[in-house]
Amino acid sequence: VKFTEKGEIVLTISFLSKEDIETNIMSSTYGQMNKKGILLIELYDTGIGMNPEFIQHAWKSFSRGDMSITRKQEGTGLGLSICKILVEINGGEIKAESQLGEG
Repeated sequence: VKFTEKGEIVLTISFLSKEDIETNIMSSTYGQMNKKGILLIELYDTGIGMNPEFIQHAWKSFSRGDMSITRKQEGTGLGLSICKILVEINGGEIKAESQLGEG
């Protein structure tokens, strides 16, 4: 939010469900239908964007991309690294795509 002074920020949350039949014979639930799924969270903004070559550094603690842009913004550079850790310990993955000046 702090990098999007005008334009829009769109957050979309979806659940992609999948049914799975329990096939573990040792389990008392053998043959039971289980619902599993993937939680997909997508964020789109029209902020300042980021040079694609800096995206790999965005997930590192205390990393702040292009300092000429971020130095006027406050923060320690921990937000995305914390998000990455939380997503990965729950079995997920996190990715980013961006173009400088396009969000």
